[in-house]
Amino acid sequence: MSKTSLVRSSAISRRRFLKLAGLGGGVALIGACAAPAAPAPAPAGEATPAPESAPAAGAEPIVFWTPGGSAVYCQNFNLISKAFAEEYPGLTVADVQCGAGDQNFLEVLLARIAAGNPPDTTIIWDSPVSLAVRGALEPLDDLMQASKYSQADAWPPGVLASCQWQGKTYGLPTAAGTYAVYYNEALFESKGISSKREDFPKTWDELRRLSKEFTVWEGDTLKSVGYPLTMVGTVELNIFSALNGSQFYDPANNKFTINSEQNIEMMEYFLDWLNEEYKGDINAVNNSANWGFYPDSNGRPPEFQNGNVAMLSDGFWVAGDMYGSEVKPEAERWNVAQYPVGPSGSGTKSGYWPNWMVIPKGAKRREDAFKYMDYMSAIGIITWFEAIPDMPTNKNVDISKLLPKKVAEMRGEEFARDVLMFFYKQLDVATPMWTSPVQNFANDQITRMLERVYTKQATPKEALTEAQQACQAELEKVMKM
Repeated sequence: MSKTSLVRSSAISRRRFLKLAGLGGGVALIGACAAPAAPAPAPAGEATPAPESAPAAGAEPIVFWTPGGSAVYCQNFNLISKAFAEEYPGLTVADVQCGAGDQNFLEVLLARIAAGNPPDTTIIWDSPVSLAVRGALEPLDDLMQASKYSQADAWPPGVLASCQWQGKTYGLPTAAGTYAVYYNEALFESKGISSKREDFPKTWDELRRLSKEFTVWEGDTLKSVGYPLTMVGTVELNIFSALNGSQFYDPANNKFTINSEQNIEMMEYFLDWLNEEYKGDINAVNNSANWGFYPDSNGRPPEFQNGNVAMLSDGFWVAGDMYGSEVKPEAERWNVAQYPVGPSGSGTKSGYWPNWMVIPKGAKRREDAFKYMDYMSAIGIITWFEAIPDMPTNKNVDISKLLPKKVAEMRGEEFARDVLMFFYKQLDVATPMWTSPVQNFANDQITRMLERVYTKQATPKEALTEAQQACQAELEKVMKM
């Protein structure tokens, strides 16, 4: 096993894979690898050919892009655009431009911005802050203030923070799946442990004690686990940092705080847990089985669905995605609970994976594009959810009217609505994330930190300090550009 595969890969890569594979929310993998028939963005300085369904010359349709996605994901936006045009007479949206073919989407987008020929609006899967610091996005505060649905108070503060840089807002977090702990009710009950959500562990110490009840070794082979600590990736680690009273980046002071006392305490706690419950051997843990929700790169089935994982952290989309694999009878009764609090924390927290909508710098239809974004966030998102259940974040959406279809099919409508409402309420305790101008660089450094700690190459303090120094240096370099 390579060094880079010792801990779970960044959730950034995973969620991008889910979008590209069409698995976000349990949608069937039909045409998942094929984008809709639309031309790839033209090289910088060249005009993108108008789609066949574009209005006649002079109508100037709004140009809308996404970074990619399945055919279902992409084509559904054209339905939303049609409904938007009916509500806003005189405004139309060209067929969605989905992905950039074999080219890197972000590179193409930045090239088009530099050439003065960007789309009017686009979904992005990279932090708006990381683009705002480059001067690549239009600020939206004036448009938000005059909008129908998208005033600042219509968004959970911890989620809107991902779009804010130096007092201005550069995007809308239109959809964001929150995180929680999934758990196997049947496994709990088999040991006489309450499976009620309200009885789930409230502290890390309680979680750790409970985890031991389910962790079974046969020699050097791990057969079942309680809480697989090694499956905590970079996105979740931001949540755990908040659960212990800290953060990785302080946007108010433009400073990383990776090696804070609370984060050192967190990693020392995790390392001690690894040593006690998992023999201090991350290789043995990962070589024993695939402890996640998705088949891994070696073709191993996910052990949660096999009934061999009692508890596992992940996002809302897993509620439907888990049925992409066989769910054995012993794993069919799952539920979700809030995260327990660390020794230096003061309350439960959550995190999120967003789909941001932005207006690139120099867009020709700024006001009209924002009307589309505003509509998408409160009205179009309902149609979006019906095809791909990415959870709305705007408070103007009546969440009670939405139904995660795959979960309802497998577990019934009452349970499906309960799970959706649970995850939606996690927005209220979502910690600010995705706020660094060098977010992807920081995620890579935090992944490296995890590897060095878990493989005993560095102490938690040493590894966190290395990550702190690298990220702060990169931030200062970017800020000078």
